[in-house]
Amino acid sequence: MPKLAGVVPPIGTPVSSQDRVDEGGLRRLTRYLLEAGVHGILANGTMGGFAFLTDEEQIRAVSIVVSETNGVVPVMGGIGETSTSRAVKKAKEIASEGVTHLTVLAPYYFLATQDNLYAYFSEVAAAVDLPIFLYDNPVLTKNNILPETVLRLREDVPNIIGIKESNQDCVNLQRLIELNGGDEFSILTGSEFLIVVGLRMGCDGFVGGLHNLCPHIAVALYNAYQKGDINAAMGFQRELEATWQLFRYGNIWGAFDEALRYLGIADRATGAPYVSQLTSDEVRKVHSILDQRVKPYLPVMTRWKQGWKTSGDHDSEQKDGRASHLRQKTPISHK
Repeated sequence: MPKLAGVVPPIGTPVSSQDRVDEGGLRRLTRYLLEAGVHGILANGTMGGFAFLTDEEQIRAVSIVVSETNGVVPVMGGIGETSTSRAVKKAKEIASEGVTHLTVLAPYYFLATQDNLYAYFSEVAAAVDLPIFLYDNPVLTKNNILPETVLRLREDVPNIIGIKESNQDCVNLQRLIELNGGDEFSILTGSEFLIVVGLRMGCDGFVGGLHNLCPHIAVALYNAYQKGDINAAMGFQRELEATWQLFRYGNIWGAFDEALRYLGIADRATGAPYVSQLTSDEVRKVHSILDQRVKPYLPVMTRWKQGWKTSGDHDSEQKDGRASHLRQKTPISHK
């Protein structure tokens, strides 16, 4: 299987009443990402709200993303659990839905030693016949997967083939790349503010919740970097940072829901008890950021929303060379 690289958004999971998956919204969001040229999709990850979805709805969300993607790009199925037995069960269920990879978060709630983590990932990987990405997110799990543990796992477990690294510590990232970077092992940074830094250090791609809303900017950044245009890549990094400011409102989730509504994708992607209402002033600020940073790209993205039509000329998409970077879709790396 080719090495996974590029832009891999952790797709949000639109929900309706009683936090059931909104299939129409999830299919629209999937198409929105695909038309932007992303290189893979992570379903049921942190931004996908696995922590507030029931087990049944998690599986349903993954199934819908696999169906709508229809083999165009790889689909990673996310697993976030508290014990080995629960993770093994979930891994088998998600694997049966047709995903190409599994992404396994370190167990959370209780503190784990590195030996605990080694055993956890080894047992989950042994339970399925799929390539596995480790997922390190110590802020939320309290359990950091050390680079040395990653090395042990990749040497001992053949189907562990990559990691999503959301630790913001660049020293940790440098050590991870020193020990594990190379032709076979894929390292995806989960730090949205350090994408270009991560790519220059040796990361193969990146995963960011913001890219649900502005996948076109993320793809443009990756395309520019692949062409060797570091200045353009840094410009797109600054655009992403400016767009991220909308997450200051509503504890991230409130702004995410408002943005999905404003873009016509879904009503909400937040489950109880995390639904947050924005003030009218906050709504205006979110809309202003989207008007400035996201909507200028949409005239060249027409298929994601049924019945959506373009109008007028494309002057706005030409700003800062956006269209040329956007239209050059970079395939999965075959390094």
